[in-house]
Amino acid sequence: MASVRVLSAADIQQVFTINDALEAVEDAYRQKAEGAGVAWPMVYEAFEEGVSDMDIRSGRLAGSGLFGLKLTAWFSGNPAQGLPEIFGTTLICDDATGAPLALLNASAITGLRTGAAAALGIKWLARKDATRLLVAGAGHMSTFMVAASLAACPSIAHVEVWDPKRAEAPVERVEQMREAVSAMLSAAGVERSFELVAVGDGERAAGAADAIVTVTPATAPIIKRNWLRPGTHVSCVGADMPGKQELESALIAAARLFVDDRAQSVSSGELEVPVNEGAIKPEDIVAELGEVITGKAAGRMSDDEITVFDTSGIAVQDLAASKIAFERAAEAGLGTVTEL
Repeated sequence: MASVRVLSAADIQQVFTINDALEAVEDAYRQKAEGAGVAWPMVYEAFEEGVSDMDIRSGRLAGSGLFGLKLTAWFSGNPAQGLPEIFGTTLICDDATGAPLALLNASAITGLRTGAAAALGIKWLARKDATRLLVAGAGHMSTFMVAASLAACPSIAHVEVWDPKRAEAPVERVEQMREAVSAMLSAAGVERSFELVAVGDGERAAGAADAIVTVTPATAPIIKRNWLRPGTHVSCVGADMPGKQELESALIAAARLFVDDRAQSVSSGELEVPVNEGAIKPEDIVAELGEVITGKAAGRMSDDEITVFDTSGIAVQDLAASKIAFERAAEAGLGTVTEL
């Protein structure tokens, strides 16, 4: 018999913060670079193309004694039935015995760990004097991008948010974000003063930015090569399935390229389309971010080069984050424990 702790979103929110996510994702990248972390190939299946699908991302973190998976299911018709459009569930298991340890609501972790990944790209690859951030995309995930970047990068003080799908600036959305970002930072004990403004001209905002995070479901580029000035860093988050693309291939070809997983980036991440177009080759990837973190590879080489980090989302991020949430919840007596 094995005891499994089931953690709801409410349980996780009590014990897991944006700083925890930054710590977890950085550790996951480090373990991957050192050979203790492995991201296995993604499994994807469309039940009805463009209507409902699911994907499974799995892996192992030997340094944490874990293996496991995250299953994400998207059913576009759910809101009409009063249900969430996306359900996410993470299972973590002991890698010495195979025993399941915890079943977690993945949605409570996914936003924080995804924001952390984008922010770590800025921390390790942007210029050290970077002060201006543009978040391209104004959906649910954009709040996590802002909060994580402010928590990870003390030099960032001015943040702009642009919605590529709208001609006007997303003013109301940014007002909502400001309160949520402040709450996330406060929960993590992070005291920051910052400006957060809505903008309607993406080209102008991108040209003034020191760092950019793209977090959209775009299947055609939203950021062009000639928009960016020398020295800009871009963390790409949105491309997580074949056919998605947020950056113009010419921009990818002109940049120093980093990823969270080489194989996934060229099969279903931001680099998939540029590789298929012949704009770049897989060999043009300089390193995985974990290799930069561990000193195995050099990151930014000059203040003038453009750097791009593609984070398409890998299981080791979820495993490392889930471990922290599981241990904190167990200590606090949260969740429901059941015998399988």
